[in-house]
Amino acid sequence: MGHAIRRGALGDVEQLRPLWVSMVEHHREVSGRAWPVRNANDAWRRRREEYVAWLGDGTGTLFLAGARDGRALLGYAMLKVHAPGATWDLSDEVGELESLAVLPEARGAGVGTDLIGACREELRRRGIEYWAVAYVEANLGAQRLYEREGFRSYYRNMLGRVDRGEP
Repeated sequence: MGHAIRRGALGDVEQLRPLWVSMVEHHREVSGRAWPVRNANDAWRRRREEYVAWLGDGTGTLFLAGARDGRALLGYAMLKVHAPGATWDLSDEVGELESLAVLPEARGAGVGTDLIGACREELRRRGIEYWAVAYVEANLGAQRLYEREGFRSYYRNMLGRVDRGEP
């Protein structure tokens, strides 16, 4: 543990691409191809636009994790803040761990935990009490990480094809 975590900026977005692509391919792998996953380049183009918008309008905060020597980018987290839905009394703003990507060779070494910690501290600093994360249900490693960090299931999203009701 104890990776070098720093706040990222708009100029850091381009270096996230390899991590994002790795995450998309991981989603493809853990989903067992049961669900359609976009081409990684198309997915990156879309997500890059969102990151730029979120960092530009102040709703997003980027954290980068590197090796202590500062040379290698090992992972990143994008934290987004928004108004909660109408049903739940979660105050005026909630956080959402929108993306957490760690290089495959760095998974299990505490990078994700350190990034989550940085996000948690940002939310505390802002006085935000609740946050959410979504993950591919078949990604049991992500589930274990988020549960260790105190996340609990409270709402389930389901997906089905309109024409058949199955994946």
